[in-house]
Amino acid sequence: MRFLKVTRNTSLLTLICFLIVAMGIIKGTAFLNYSNLEAILIGMSYDLLLALGMTIVLIQGGIDLSVGSVMAFTGIVTTLLLQGGVAVPLAIASGMATAVAIGALNGILVAKVNVAPFVATLGSMSIFRGMSYVMTSGYFVNKLPESYVAFGRGRTLGLPNNVLIAVFICIAFGVLVDRMKLFKQMFYIGNSSDAAFLSGLPTTVVTVIGYVICSTTAGLAAIMMTSRLAMGHAGFGIGAEMRAIAAAVVGGASLAGGKGNILGTFLGVTLVALINNAFIMLNGSQNWQSAISGIILIVALALNIVQERIAQTRSVTV
Repeated sequence: MRFLKVTRNTSLLTLICFLIVAMGIIKGTAFLNYSNLEAILIGMSYDLLLALGMTIVLIQGGIDLSVGSVMAFTGIVTTLLLQGGVAVPLAIASGMATAVAIGALNGILVAKVNVAPFVATLGSMSIFRGMSYVMTSGYFVNKLPESYVAFGRGRTLGLPNNVLIAVFICIAFGVLVDRMKLFKQMFYIGNSSDAAFLSGLPTTVVTVIGYVICSTTAGLAAIMMTSRLAMGHAGFGIGAEMRAIAAAVVGGASLAGGKGNILGTFLGVTLVALINNAFIMLNGSQNWQSAISGIILIVALALNIVQERIAQTRSVTV
């Protein structure tokens, strides 16, 4: 699987450039000023992590609807521990361990118990969102240590720490997906799990690892968000799963499995973020963001179907 998918990625990049130029003309400095662009990048940093994990799960033929709830629950666990006086490193480690455990649970349900990915992760989504509200009664968890908040609001080389972390992880994913044997096995499983199993691939272990990676990226996004906002809340991450799926599919991942690339996911996240920002700046209601993500997802799926049919027609012709 090549890291660069020329046709799709070039089209996405062209569309992104067109949108930036168009918004620059329409809204001028209101869109192009540093504070707005920084806000887009910071928002993208959370969605990028979620979309990276979602891409991995989609590649192996699954789906994870629980990432938004994992994000909220991990944030609640971490901030409640911090509020109770637990040391920052231990609280973060506990929050991340919680995310890893949820991912392992999802993976075992899918790979070992043979529960459909949609059903398994939908159940997890409801359980951990509900637990987040139960643990906090819907209130914000604040009064966090200054050292924890300082990191999320800090800068390195003039850029927000959260943005740099997300970009670094994106680059790391790009290299690993392109070169690491584990991720190549995920493509095989996504194309045909039965064939992969008969070939001797450890399909159960690889599938579980994929879901663990997805939940881990959601957990990291939770740490970054609660650190920057200096609070945890059970409502964090609502609708995030839709944006993650939309960005991954726009970037080239397939709901049928076996397809996906990291550069495409990055461009997909960028496109979704710019469209949402443009909609708000053009006086659209922020409540429409979920609808916009849904529309983008449907359009991307339609384009994928058309593209696959054209490819099939060409192969038959040849």
